[in-house]
Amino acid sequence: MFFRIIQYVGIAVIVIFCAFSIILSTSERDLNTYGSTSFIYTYASFFEDRFFDLRMKLTVDRNKKDTRLILAAIDDHSLNKIGRWPWSRVKQAQIIDKLGTFGAKIIAFDVFYSEPEIACNAENPDKVFLESIKKFQSNPGKKVILPFSVDRIDPKEINEELQFKETPEQLLNFMLGGQQSAALQTTLVGKKVYPIPLLANSEAGISHIEAEADSDGVFRHYSLVANIDSFYYPSFALQAYQFYTGDQPKVDIPNIDNAKVSIKPGTTYLNFNGETKVRWLGGLDHFPVVSIYDIINANDGDLEMKNIFNNKIVFVASTAFGAHDFRNTPVDSTLPGVVFHMNMVNMLLDGRFFVSENDSAKVSWIILAVGTTCIVGVMFFGNAILDFVVVNFLLISFFLLDTYYFIPRGYNNRLFFCLSSVVLCYSWSTFLHFYQSNKEKKKIKGTFSRYLAPSIVNDLLKNPDKVKLGGEKKNITVFFSDVRDFTSISEKLTPEQLSHCLNLYMTMMTDTLFEHKGTLDKYIGDAMVAYWGAPVELEHHSYWAIKGAIQMIERLPLINEEFKLNGFPTFKHGIGLNTGDCSVGNMGSNQIFSYTALGDNMNLGARLESLCKYYGVQLNISEYTKNAIPADLAQEFTFRTLDKVRVKGKENALTIYEVLHPSHMLYKDHETLKRHEEAFELYLNQKFNEAENIFHQLHEKYPDDKSFKRMYQICKDFKEVPPPPGWDGTYTHKEK
Repeated sequence: MFFRIIQYVGIAVIVIFCAFSIILSTSERDLNTYGSTSFIYTYASFFEDRFFDLRMKLTVDRNKKDTRLILAAIDDHSLNKIGRWPWSRVKQAQIIDKLGTFGAKIIAFDVFYSEPEIACNAENPDKVFLESIKKFQSNPGKKVILPFSVDRIDPKEINEELQFKETPEQLLNFMLGGQQSAALQTTLVGKKVYPIPLLANSEAGISHIEAEADSDGVFRHYSLVANIDSFYYPSFALQAYQFYTGDQPKVDIPNIDNAKVSIKPGTTYLNFNGETKVRWLGGLDHFPVVSIYDIINANDGDLEMKNIFNNKIVFVASTAFGAHDFRNTPVDSTLPGVVFHMNMVNMLLDGRFFVSENDSAKVSWIILAVGTTCIVGVMFFGNAILDFVVVNFLLISFFLLDTYYFIPRGYNNRLFFCLSSVVLCYSWSTFLHFYQSNKEKKKIKGTFSRYLAPSIVNDLLKNPDKVKLGGEKKNITVFFSDVRDFTSISEKLTPEQLSHCLNLYMTMMTDTLFEHKGTLDKYIGDAMVAYWGAPVELEHHSYWAIKGAIQMIERLPLINEEFKLNGFPTFKHGIGLNTGDCSVGNMGSNQIFSYTALGDNMNLGARLESLCKYYGVQLNISEYTKNAIPADLAQEFTFRTLDKVRVKGKENALTIYEVLHPSHMLYKDHETLKRHEEAFELYLNQKFNEAENIFHQLHEKYPDDKSFKRMYQICKDFKEVPPPPGWDGTYTHKEK
């Protein structure tokens, strides 16, 4: 009961947090009235805006270009040819003249003309520029636009050196109509970049060009209108649209939450700052770009230029690297500022507006409610896999639905915190279940870790139902090892020394066993019993068993070096491996039991270990283990046939093999091993004379090898007293 209370209290907190974050993300721009706000207000919009940018970019048509909007670029090529910026207004007048010749309809200068140009000659550059404007505008429907800036400050803090106290009279010609029952944030016209009177009175369009980045430094919102002395004036983009189409935009503000600009293609909604969010066409590559130098130097009759500029809106602006007029936008982190305006004009021309914040908010609340309800509901079933599937289904479905359905239709849904609610609710419940399950596993681990191998404990943690009497049939590779002459070693050491030596040896053996995915069964004095393939299934367990055994043999000399330094006797050991079916599980009484393996194949493994001393080898394996290794993996090992034997207590004979370790004297002597196998085959075919000759030669070459000596002697004996009829090469051991 307490678990459920904690679970649902946590879910309630998560949902409330996500709902609060959605509300914050919709109002952050309105809260940021006269400056930046603290992170407590901006964190929500930071995540929502970044996530929206990601989804929005997936819907951008990378191949689409708006050929109605042309950028006449003050680029590096033009600066190299004409000279550094700013150019004389005489040169800029040539731009207007050329664009007029090529049929441009609107020329919008993203350049400030706030100071008169000083000239050394009689010709006044400003008047030349003015005459070009008048000449261009003498053609009906053609217009030049010049920019100015507005300052978003408290009117009570006006600085008459920086802002106009009263609206310049030239702007009164461009007031926007409409009905305003409420007022948006007030702004003041800045003096620093306002056009000089000569140009301001030229009847050119004058519009504000101010833009403010979001709290994360990315430009997403465009100031479409400005409230100057309770009247509304168009932005650079809106005025370009207005002159180009002849449309008369209207600003309607029945209340602060429903401010909007109405034009023929539709309605765009405004926030308190007079801004709307931009629906991006794309970056610089989505608009035709022509170098200013190429425009000026083109012939007046250039058909290509006429085709490009005829009846188009032309923006004159800098794209040069050193111009510093770059903005971080969702579509490009270094986008020339003019492209920001061009995207807004494209949006106005095509009527691609965002729906109202209220409509987007409704969809956001629905997604939040549906997602949270679904994930909470499915948790009642208590199925972890079902929870995982439903969570991923909800995340992917909402993401795709919003990206490819709602965003193309102008919805600005707050999807980040809607999905966060689903993920956090799922994570919270998963954490609680994990915590509860972990407490139960700690109980099991505390009970069994003292006398079971770590791999067995981990298996029990995954499958607690295995903590019961009984076993299961498994194909495994069993391992037996024993220290040679341990009795005589123990007689030479004190109990403390013996314990130290045995612990050091067993630690090395056990660590190596675990490194090679083995399971420890038990210690029996100086002997160790283990196996591979249980309780956890292990592919090619015979391969891993041999690798582990070889590594034990290779590491033993390091242990013996330490023994020698302390004056202790060195250890030698034998290892036997066998592969086959055994009964594996918890064996014992109801109160005390252990995880172990039983069966005939376990007994055979023990016999193989005891035969190591007889054959003078360290690693003795059965044919079942050798044959269980895939051919490609078996190439890693070097085998030597030891004998065909019948061990005590067994009726069936089997072939046994020695696995040579890298330190073995025969490991690299492939020729000797080849001759040994040939001799052993002769031995089985009762060609004792030929086999004796080869084994004799091998014995002389390696007199310390007990197997060569033994086979040489057996062949010699069989020459004198042949084996009985029906002999198949099997040697029967009478002792264990």
